Amino acid sequence: MTAQPFPPPAAASAAETTTPTVRASGLSKRFGERDVVSDLSFSVAPGHAFGLLGPNGSGKTTTVRLLTGLLTPDRGEVTLFGEPVTRTGADELRRRIGVQTDTNLYETLSARENLRTWGALYGIPRPELDDRIDAVLTVLGLQERAGSLVGEFSKGMRQKLSVGRAVMHEPDLLFLDEPTAGLDPEAAADLIDYLKRMIRSLHTTVIICTHQLHGLESLCDDIGIIRHGRLLTAGPVADLLARRWPERRQQLTVGGDTARAREVVASATGRPPTVDDAGRLGFAAGEEGVAAVVAALVRAGIPVHAVVPETPTIEQLYFATLEEGTGA
Repeated sequence: MTAQPFPPPAAASAAETTTPTVRASGLSKRFGERDVVSDLSFSVAPGHAFGLLGPNGSGKTTTVRLLTGLLTPDRGEVTLFGEPVTRTGADELRRRIGVQTDTNLYETLSARENLRTWGALYGIPRPELDDRIDAVLTVLGLQERAGSLVGEFSKGMRQKLSVGRAVMHEPDLLFLDEPTAGLDPEAAADLIDYLKRMIRSLHTTVIICTHQLHGLESLCDDIGIIRHGRLLTAGPVADLLARRWPERRQQLTVGGDTARAREVVASATGRPPTVDDAGRLGFAAGEEGVAAVVAALVRAGIPVHAVVPETPTIEQLYFATLEEGTGA
């Protein structure tokens, strides 16, 4: 599905391009006897997408509420667009922000009426409002249900509309909390594509809190992994993957005796290879090492069907980091 094109972004000043859109410094929040967020620090550059990843109950939603000024931290500081978030200044800063953290909508209004109400609250000029509503409904696949009451909507449709409400005013900073929950794969892909266009065309900064990792590879520039309120690791995706897996991994498919092939690969590399459920062997080696492994297998009379470089994923990093409970 294709939305109406975004207008070209206004030229950003040097300060706007170098000052982080979001900076959290030592954020901590305690509810009763429980530390919900503890000493959390990270920053997000303008026009970047940051994925705050963690299991349910890890502190993601509380972090968003701290970052948007809906909660006051017990310790630490938040700055948005270079300005500290304070009780007196939070409302003005929030005018530049879109937030989707729930699916609470006006159930006795239609989808279009919901968006029109929120668009008016955001101050979108009336001549632009209907076009903006049509663009959002189209990209979220709700155009055919634009006149239906929201009370009749499924969970997935409510989720789409709550995201649409958050992006109606084309905010400079967008917070999304589990935005693909309840969406089918096609709708989730459409949403990810829409966010990419917002980032590219409007220079929007996006913070997406989720434990559903599909699609993040193509969206997020940076990620942070949180558990029990503590940030285990954070930074550019490429840097975190390279730090976790500094050696290039290869995936090898052979014919014949797999056990014998393992012995040959272990002899050539100095370490036993891994074996997956499909019988493929995994080992670490650069180009010269791969050539040596293939040559050794050929000498041993073992057919080599394929050697494919493995590309580590955000999902692999996520589970490896949670399993160890320490940073990458």
